[in-house]
Amino acid sequence: MGMLRIVLFVLSSLLLLSCSNSERTQPGMLHIEPVDLFAGDAQKFKPFLGDMSGAVKVSYEGKKETIRAVVEVWENGVKTDIGQAFDTMTRASTNNRHYDGQFLISVRESDANNEASTRYVVTSAFADDSEQSSVRTELDAGRKHMARGLIQLHDSVQVSEGEQVAVWGMQATDENAMHVMDFSPERLKLAKWALIVKLSAVNGTEVEK
Repeated sequence: MGMLRIVLFVLSSLLLLSCSNSERTQPGMLHIEPVDLFAGDAQKFKPFLGDMSGAVKVSYEGKKETIRAVVEVWENGVKTDIGQAFDTMTRASTNNRHYDGQFLISVRESDANNEASTRYVVTSAFADDSEQSSVRTELDAGRKHMARGLIQLHDSVQVSEGEQVAVWGMQATDENAMHVMDFSPERLKLAKWALIVKLSAVNGTEVEK
């Protein structure tokens, strides 16, 4: 297991201990809360994960079998790619299924970067009291980026099962300036390059709305 994955799992354990119980999730709804990945003593792990990192608390109760993470890439205001889905199983209970854990992500420049193009290593993880799982992928931006910044979730959001919700992102540019950015399509159309993570509660082969 790589160092980044180990650090993500250590931070997920700290988050599980520190996160207070949120209000009970409505059946059939996926509830997302922003959390500070580097709060308190966790600040010491920031050099390992980098500035382009984040986490959210994930709560769900309903009939769906998995919580799914999908990465979208936007270039010059157009969605150009959707990465492979990364799923974690919800837990069975008496009448419903449920999930109460975190999603964590770190994006760092690859050691394989060259003069013409920036490559990113994307490490993401799901973690709850029962299981921790992670996946690592690489993305080639196709151009050399000069600056980058986070696109963060600032307030709790709740969507119906089967629907996607944007929970974390970053933007980058090969120019000297960036636009103020959020998850709305109107703002993403202004992005030179952006990576957006969306979560949903779905069944195995189900297509999100």
